[in-house]
Amino acid sequence: MMAEQVKQVTKEQLAAQLLEVYETKQAIDFFSKVHNLSIEESYAVQHVFAAKRTEQTGKEIKGYKISMTSPGTQALFNASEPAFGTLFEDTLYRGDTELELASMLSPLLEPEVVFVLKDDLSIGAKEEEILEKSILHAGIEIPDSRFADWFPKFQLSDLICDNGVTGKVVLAADGRDDLTLEEAAQIKLTLTQDGEQIDTGYATEVMGNPVSSVAWLTQKLAEKNQYLKKGMAISSGTFLSPIPLARGIFKADFSLIGQIKLEIN
Repeated sequence: MMAEQVKQVTKEQLAAQLLEVYETKQAIDFFSKVHNLSIEESYAVQHVFAAKRTEQTGKEIKGYKISMTSPGTQALFNASEPAFGTLFEDTLYRGDTELELASMLSPLLEPEVVFVLKDDLSIGAKEEEILEKSILHAGIEIPDSRFADWFPKFQLSDLICDNGVTGKVVLAADGRDDLTLEEAAQIKLTLTQDGEQIDTGYATEVMGNPVSSVAWLTQKLAEKNQYLKKGMAISSGTFLSPIPLARGIFKADFSLIGQIKLEIN
């Protein structure tokens, strides 16, 4: 069997293992313990996973999430750039939301600005075009993994294979489409749990500006001659270090763009 065929089988097998976790709710061991996958090979697994998930569930890809947008998180994994995963229509929730903790595996919480596109972006779109064609929403991402005891023990290849550890993304019903690039960099986050402040964070933690994070994604997609389409949502990167998700009422209040409430039962 040719080496290329072996790799094809491996992609299919690894994607199938990840998909099986959705059915069994039984997390699996890291792929990196067995497979020495390159970044390109890891994205190939993610691509197969996303295609098969769409085929099995009928739920279309509706956007992307961006991970590792701060120097600190990149340093953890010896990475020189962020990573991304795909969002599906059944992983996106609009408006204040209630979720069951038991419906997830080992979820975290990350407050993020979510961009929703009013129009298609050109291939490799820059910040000015992104802002012109986006509505910026208050958001909370819930990373979750198909791997057992995953955070922060996974390798970069694991994160990419596992669809960027995409779980769920909650975004406010309304947002702003009139911010300048400078204003986008000045957004401040205040996160509370059950009325008590947990932490504060700033947009500058996200590649200096969340708009720049989305611009990075457009460049990565351009390498495959792909682009971001009207209606897609892009979760642009966390303002804070991830925290374990627990029961309670979380509110992420972003200056200039609004707030989102997430109740976990």
